[in-house]
Amino acid sequence: MKLLDIKPFAAAAMALLAISSNPAMATSLMDVWHEAQNRDPDFIASRYEQMAGEKRRDQGTSLWLPSINLTALTGSMSYNTSTTGAQFYAPGMGTFNGANFNTSVNNGFVNRYTVGATQSIYNRERLAQSRQLNLSADASNLGAQVANQNLILLVAERYFDVLSAEEAVRLVKKQEAAIANTRQQIEKRFRLGDASQTDMQEANERLDTVKVRALDASNNLAVKKLALQDLFGGVVNIEKSKINLNVAQLSLPNLETHVGKLKSQNIQLQMLSTQEKAAKEEAEKYGAAASPKLDADAQSSKDSLSGSGNFGPASNTATNNYLVGLQLSIPLYTGGYRTAKQEESLLLVEKTKAEYNKSEQNLERTLRSVWYSLNSAKDKLTALSSAQKTGEARLSSTRAGYANGSRTTMELLGAESDLIANDYALYMEKVNYLLNRLRLAALTGEISEQDLSMVNAYLN
Repeated sequence: MKLLDIKPFAAAAMALLAISSNPAMATSLMDVWHEAQNRDPDFIASRYEQMAGEKRRDQGTSLWLPSINLTALTGSMSYNTSTTGAQFYAPGMGTFNGANFNTSVNNGFVNRYTVGATQSIYNRERLAQSRQLNLSADASNLGAQVANQNLILLVAERYFDVLSAEEAVRLVKKQEAAIANTRQQIEKRFRLGDASQTDMQEANERLDTVKVRALDASNNLAVKKLALQDLFGGVVNIEKSKINLNVAQLSLPNLETHVGKLKSQNIQLQMLSTQEKAAKEEAEKYGAAASPKLDADAQSSKDSLSGSGNFGPASNTATNNYLVGLQLSIPLYTGGYRTAKQEESLLLVEKTKAEYNKSEQNLERTLRSVWYSLNSAKDKLTALSSAQKTGEARLSSTRAGYANGSRTTMELLGAESDLIANDYALYMEKVNYLLNRLRLAALTGEISEQDLSMVNAYLN
């Protein structure tokens, strides 16, 4: 093969190498959020339920619109009438009183057409049903809002699960490297006779332990990434993210202000309140079933009957009927069914009230717990930051002391482990603070995509 023939293949290989060497785009919190809206089954189901709810609202409106029906009938029919004492008039023959006559068509063929329209004027049962359908639509809208809130929290929690797992892997590897380095120093001193066999055993034990922790941390990270990928739909690539919080600026409004927002704005409580209203309308519907109903009716019908009768073998009868009027119906007795259903519905109203009170208590307790955690976050972060600086200084002095023989192996290994543990505690406190801000916003019914974007701004 000539050199000229190799050039296209070489160019393609270089291009492929360039593509593979480029780092994958980092997956941000907002990237996951935008993808999750198209992938999360619960969120998608809530949108369809919301659309279905609007159709129930249309149903409630349709209950008060006229209904128009067309019926057609064809078949075999016999027709017999008997009239007595009638006044009869025939052109050219005058008027006859007391006329008696019979007409009949036997085994005839009939065609019947009827057009009717009904407009409800007064119907308490239908009114309750209409309000129920509208309340059901309201509940569907609230359900969609709950699903939106839940997805925001789910995305944030799974994203921070990955960040926390990555931080755990980073810190345990850092600890492993520090212990390995310490072990090397101990080994050198052991050969020189400045370290004991016990020192070597302690270092080996710590190193073996941290290697197991590193494996557990890596496995946990893989599991957390899989959970996040369910929402993202692809490989998650989160670059090491620091959480930049200005501890001095952390503050919260009054606790009772949030409790008030919970009781007036919490979406779950609004859903339960809507369910209670729907239960009341159910009781009203069965109570109204015994009330009068008034409808306006209009009908037009036409019968065409042909066959043999008492006026000959080929008799034909045509009838046209027109009706416009009001129809009043009053249920008198339903065998006790209506009363039992009404009583059942009233008991279910009390059940929904109890469920509302229970949920309100649980949610308020949760809100107070989240608020207390947030309120103490500033002091916790300040203390952990101070402990981090102290730990770094302690480790430095312990290493120097170990070098001159004034500190033991256990003291050195302990200082290294304590610093790593404090670093992780500081990181997790920042994670918990951001997640709790979102949870507080959800409890007060105020969480939105903007809150998620705000949290994302703290990550870099």
